[in-house]
Amino acid sequence: MGRTVDQNWTRAAADSDSMRDLGAAFGRLAPDGAVILLEGELGAGKTTFAQGVGLGCGVAGPIASPTYNLILEYEGRRHFTHVDLYRLTTETDLDTLDIDAVLAGDGITCVEWPTLIAECVSSPDATLQFTVNPRKPGVREVVVSLRGRGWSRLIDWLADQP
Repeated sequence: MGRTVDQNWTRAAADSDSMRDLGAAFGRLAPDGAVILLEGELGAGKTTFAQGVGLGCGVAGPIASPTYNLILEYEGRRHFTHVDLYRLTTETDLDTLDIDAVLAGDGITCVEWPTLIAECVSSPDATLQFTVNPRKPGVREVVVSLRGRGWSRLIDWLADQP
């Protein structure tokens, strides 16, 4: 299913719409079963990106932040799971979530605050590091690292972006 990659890209998002558009490309073009780990400080754009992924997966309704629910699942053209582990502090906190089943899904899964589960993720996966550009208010920078097979369509899309 395409070439194996271990490559990085950096993209800037000037506003929320740009961040959602980047997420939507992942929702459309990421391989089935992909887990996307979203890392970065509060307010850096992780949830907005995840909402875009849901839109790219064809989710029609609103995509809420799962901060209090921890895991929200949506149906569209592709199954989309949005996980937010912000409030969890230990691996014991994961015991009631059946996180292995969530990570093994056949759709696209986004995980905000993935520190506790990063070691459990198998490819294809992506790690995105979100930062706020201190010199350009409102601009978010995203470093994209892809691992595994099946990313060819997304790689082509990233290569065509400025």
